[in-house]
Amino acid sequence: MNEKKEQDPKAPYLYFSLSSEERESAIYFLLESILKARDQTHDLTRTLSFDEDVNIYLAHLLFAISLPEYHDMADPFLSTNTNEVFEWVRETEDPMLRYFIFKVNADQLLVQSTIFNPDPKMAKRFSLKKDAKDEKSEERLSAILYYKQASRCHAGVYDKKTGVGEVLGKIAGQFDVYRHILTGVKEDYFKFIECFREQAFQHFLVKLNGYEKDHLRDIKMEQFLEAYQGWLSTKAPEAKNRILYLAQELNQLDPQFRFDVTKLN
Repeated sequence: MNEKKEQDPKAPYLYFSLSSEERESAIYFLLESILKARDQTHDLTRTLSFDEDVNIYLAHLLFAISLPEYHDMADPFLSTNTNEVFEWVRETEDPMLRYFIFKVNADQLLVQSTIFNPDPKMAKRFSLKKDAKDEKSEERLSAILYYKQASRCHAGVYDKKTGVGEVLGKIAGQFDVYRHILTGVKEDYFKFIECFREQAFQHFLVKLNGYEKDHLRDIKMEQFLEAYQGWLSTKAPEAKNRILYLAQELNQLDPQFRFDVTKLN
């Protein structure tokens, strides 16, 4: 396995700078979209419609893939070549890494075949290879195989059945059903991305503005202290005026700042 594959996929990545409230709101929106798409899929059986653990897994997956940090972690372990994926698995003795390699490749194929699958109407405008359908069939079989292997590996890590393992097994067993559901989520997902990016950008601007305000306050405080020290030495009127001006600026930047002007008498 090359050096790029030596990254640790077990490092925590809890969506980084996002607050818990922002995370929960985003995942809730995606979960609602999945449930709506599921309810509109009339050929689902009653049993399948109650696989809420899979719905939650898919909502978290869709949220994760919207973050660059997820791709920084997952991309080094992705390959379109099934033989290469299995070669990476054979080369590592870490059972959690084996699980992770299978999982991210399975998720990648599921998402690429649904959320990021080109519109069939648009695809007709471009020349497609004759074996395109065969390739899609191979990708489907690879995804199912990866999910099965990921499920088995996860159970092997803990030496028992696990909730995550069961979810991955359910996706493998009803891959076409969940692929159909995610296809129905596509429009809502890109609406979410547009909104999420805008909110993230606004959040960044607020943080930047706060940083600039705090930095400016520190600068003004240094100027104020310097001016006050100078006034104590000279009692010059211009120094007094500068102190009053800086005190007013500091109060605007920090309403808690107070200066007793009687000290200048």
